[in-house]
Amino acid sequence: MRRIWIRIAKRIGWLIKDIRRSIRRMSPAQKKMWTMFIVAMLIGGFLGGVIGRSIEKSNSKKAVVAATNEVQKTEKKKQDALKKELFDLQKDIEATTADLPWNMVLVNGAHEMEEGYVPELVELKDGYQVDKRIVDAAKQMLADAKADGMKIVICSAYRSVSRQEEIFNDSMKDRLKSGMGYWDAYVDTSQSVAEPGTSEHALGLALDLISNQYSELDERQEGTKEAKWLEENCHKYGFILRYPPEKTSITGIIYEPWHYRYVGVEHATKIMELGVTLEEYLKDYYQPEGEQ
Repeated sequence: MRRIWIRIAKRIGWLIKDIRRSIRRMSPAQKKMWTMFIVAMLIGGFLGGVIGRSIEKSNSKKAVVAATNEVQKTEKKKQDALKKELFDLQKDIEATTADLPWNMVLVNGAHEMEEGYVPELVELKDGYQVDKRIVDAAKQMLADAKADGMKIVICSAYRSVSRQEEIFNDSMKDRLKSGMGYWDAYVDTSQSVAEPGTSEHALGLALDLISNQYSELDERQEGTKEAKWLEENCHKYGFILRYPPEKTSITGIIYEPWHYRYVGVEHATKIMELGVTLEEYLKDYYQPEGEQ
């Protein structure tokens, strides 16, 4: 093998010498012609590489576009299926929620509250107001929690529709300022802030309750002892954890370990034991009190 490589090296050396001799024998015109030929070859090689890379990039872009289109088609199918599922669920719920009592009224993105409705309000604590009919239950829950060493803070109770509109719009503006497109900002906002007319806070039946050890409204709130106490005991006072984890596709709202809604002791106990949302309960389990 070594001898073969030596022979090849010798022949290359001879070839280079022959080329040099040939160039020395050329006339100036021939040298110019060969120079132009070599330059043309180099330029051709360079352009070929550039064009080749451009074609390769073009093909890559086409592949990316094709893959993106395929993903978008798949996601659209999923979204369409989810929309149909929600539509069917809403139809089923509507069939059973025509004449619900005040404590079971469903308000969400698909069921707006009665226009112009304002509950009879009384103060619960620190200026926060609720529907008069739930104030005793809410006070008892907070008092018992305090007796058990919990330090629960009310951060929201009744909110008017106009106040809800301000909050929704402010949240939208924050997302737009962060660089989100309008549609993305709207969708993201609507999953964490109910649109005006679709918030349970306007019913006066909802409370946002947090630990004084952790003030952020995010999923880490669930790790506080106060959140754990509330989830375990809220049903005893007629409240439910309204937006539980992994139920966003049903409620339309992200997991909120701080949002509690009054439905009455009997229904709250069943909802929390079943581990379902209010939407699911009304569709599959609800029976008016006295008809069980």
